[in-house]
Amino acid sequence: MADTTLTRGKTTMPLTSSDVPEPDHDVALDVRGLSVHIPTDHGTVTAADDVTLTVRRNEVLGVVGETGSGKTVTCRAMLGLLPTARSTHEGSVGYPAAGVSEVLGVPPGKLRSLWGRYVAMIPQNPMTSLNPIRRIGAQVAEAVETHSSLPPAARRARVVELMTMVGIPAPEKRLRDYPHQFSGGMLQRTLIAIALAGEPQLLIADEPTTALDVIIQDQILKLLLSLQRDNGLSLVLVSHDLSVVAQVCDRVAVMYAGQIVELAGVDEVLRSPKHPYTAALLNSLPGAVPRQRPLTTIPGSPPHLIDLGSGCRFADRCAFAEPKCTRQPSELADASASGHRVRCVRHQEIDLVAAAAKGELESPALPSSAGVAAVEREVL
Repeated sequence: MADTTLTRGKTTMPLTSSDVPEPDHDVALDVRGLSVHIPTDHGTVTAADDVTLTVRRNEVLGVVGETGSGKTVTCRAMLGLLPTARSTHEGSVGYPAAGVSEVLGVPPGKLRSLWGRYVAMIPQNPMTSLNPIRRIGAQVAEAVETHSSLPPAARRARVVELMTMVGIPAPEKRLRDYPHQFSGGMLQRTLIAIALAGEPQLLIADEPTTALDVIIQDQILKLLLSLQRDNGLSLVLVSHDLSVVAQVCDRVAVMYAGQIVELAGVDEVLRSPKHPYTAALLNSLPGAVPRQRPLTTIPGSPPHLIDLGSGCRFADRCAFAEPKCTRQPSELADASASGHRVRCVRHQEIDLVAAAAKGELESPALPSSAGVAAVEREVL
């Protein structure tokens, strides 16, 4: 984003995993205890572990975390898709607003009536998501034809309408262009047009601004937010960037090593984080800390997702870790009456806002300077 200052969030009624919304049609997505296991030659990878979240109609939920934290696997599971044919799952994913209680394990043939019409996904890499030897108009038209029975002339008009809606200039002329003739931002807009072809109620955007410059990022995010507002969509927005989430989301789920470690309204998370990982992310973000205080890095690397045990997975990188952190089961628990949830056994003992002001978020096991030097060596 051109301006990364964390200044805005939209207030919303907090929702915890224990809530049972009344009526059910107010809930677009209900994920309960979702775990996804992927067998490998080195052991079973648990890419998503006990993920529980709910998305209401017209709500924007942000999902934030480092690469490998399980964001994409979780989002694909929301559509009933598992990473491999050998993958297994626990828990459930339902669409209460559509009267669907479970999509995991349902044959793809039965899910096709929901894909595009009720739920759609914007993948993160447009260059690999579009067919390079088919014209742009034909690929958008394919999505329109899948979800409607319009005659050719009306179908072409609908394609032009969708391309206009997402901000592609001169759509009548660009219909015959190939993907290599579009810029990265234009390709991303094309994917958004394809996702909207079936007029879905739930849209999952998996890092839609990856590899785009900050100006185009800003345009794409404003486009998604305006489409969400104008069409009454529920939106799940995946991002690495908390500043992006701060500008467009109502609530945020912070993921680490396959688990949700913090879940709350975006304003509450930004102003009063309860998990050391969330606080460390904020402390490394330009615009989130005072100018006189240096930015810090998070030392170390995320763990391998094999046989991690029940203790805190962030303990090795945490400045506040104690022996009990690795011994006690780490559960997502209520941290406040407002519905703020956190996966940290010490969340009632430590004041992360005060610690950040004192510069106490760095782990003594690996100073920030060492982490910076490691990044420099990798780049050079």
